[in-house]
Amino acid sequence: MEEFDLLKKIERVKAPPDFEQKVMAQLSLRRERKSHRLRSFRLSFALLAGTVAAAALIFVCLNVFVLQKEGPTKFTGLKEDVPTAFQAKKSLVPSETIAIIESMDYSHEVRSLSDEPEAIYILEQVSDIAHKGIKY
Repeated sequence: MEEFDLLKKIERVKAPPDFEQKVMAQLSLRRERKSHRLRSFRLSFALLAGTVAAAALIFVCLNVFVLQKEGPTKFTGLKEDVPTAFQAKKSLVPSETIAIIESMDYSHEVRSLSDEPEAIYILEQVSDIAHKGIKY
C-alpha cells in the first residue's frame, strides 16, 4: 500500500504541446514502412516462384524436345537394324558388354539389436501354495 502513496506524491509532468501529433506521425510512418516491406517480400517471393517455374518448364522442354533419348539397345551393344536371331550367332567381342540390372532384397540382412531369440516368458503362480524350490 505504501507504493500507491508514493505514486500519489510524485509530480505529474505535462507533455509538450505537439507530442501527440509527433507520436501519431511516427506510428503512421512505421505502418507505411511495414506495409512497404511486406509488399517487397511478396514481390520477391513471386519473382522467385516465377523463376523456379520457368526453370522447370525449360528443363521439361529440353528433355522432351531437344535431348534425344537412347534406346536400350545402345547399352547392350546390339544393332537396331539387324534382327536379334542373326546377332545371337555372332560371337561377342570382349569390348562389348551387356548391362544387367537386378533388384536386390536386403530385408533379410537387417538384424535386431540383441542376439538373443525373441521370446517372452510369462511367470505366473499356478497354485495357491508357494513352492520354495521355484526361483524366478
